[in-house]
Amino acid sequence: MELSILLIIVGIVLAILVNYILGIIVILIGLAMLLLPRLGTRRA
Repeated sequence: MELSILLIIVGIVLAILVNYILGIIVILIGLAMLLLPRLGTRRA
């Protein structure tokens, strides 16, 4: 499983169980890791 997808899943669990803000931050990091490489390859 990719690290970015794992981060999104962990972020959802954190948002539900532990801390809403912390979960959202982890989800955003996971989304950034998932989307940024794809955007970079489109430009090249």
